[in-house]
Amino acid sequence: MKIKTKLFLFLFVFLLASCGIGQETKEEDNRTAEKVSAKTAEEAPSAESEFSAADPGEWQKSSNGEFRLASYGLNEEIALDFSETPFIPVEMGAMNVSVQDVSVIDYKPGEAQKRVVFGDTDIVRVISAYMVINNYSDMDILFDPDEASLLTNTGETLHPLKHWTWTIDGNFTAGATKAVSIAWALEDTESELTSVRIAFAPPVSKTTNEELSGPLEIEIEIVPY
Repeated sequence: MKIKTKLFLFLFVFLLASCGIGQETKEEDNRTAEKVSAKTAEEAPSAESEFSAADPGEWQKSSNGEFRLASYGLNEEIALDFSETPFIPVEMGAMNVSVQDVSVIDYKPGEAQKRVVFGDTDIVRVISAYMVINNYSDMDILFDPDEASLLTNTGETLHPLKHWTWTIDGNFTAGATKAVSIAWALEDTESELTSVRIAFAPPVSKTTNEELSGPLEIEIEIVPY
């Protein structure tokens, strides 16, 4: 069986690494990283070729550090699995949230990434999620999936990793569909990560400012390669 996902997140999150963060000052680092986070997926072919040859569990060199594929996300209820079934979105008010890839890597950042993004940490564990969000209603909705928190079975609550998250405009006009890539970083690379929950704040009507649903959590099993 061939997994449906294409590791979309690896194509995005290492755009930052492949371009490199600025080499002179922290301000330059941040400006460069912000420019990278605005790039589109069509700029990713070089990243795809870099990671397509990666063997799970083995350290690979990237253009700004080293990484290894550690594990992947699984949830058969939403068809995040190895089947040919189309992904099943989770309804949240007038929004559909379709989680289409969850991946975990261990990462040894290069000096610029280590200094600017990871607070001089030598090795981190990065959890990445790629999802597609659709406003299937005839109303305009405010929703920020790129601000979702991650709750781990090890008891941590993580907020999105700024320069590794593909931020989007949270203004969903009627019928709009948007894709987002989110990354979270764990400094604890020793504890066994077996499950995570992606936690979303409710979508809000742009007209009335009323919440259209309660908060949503989508649980994902984490499985070693």
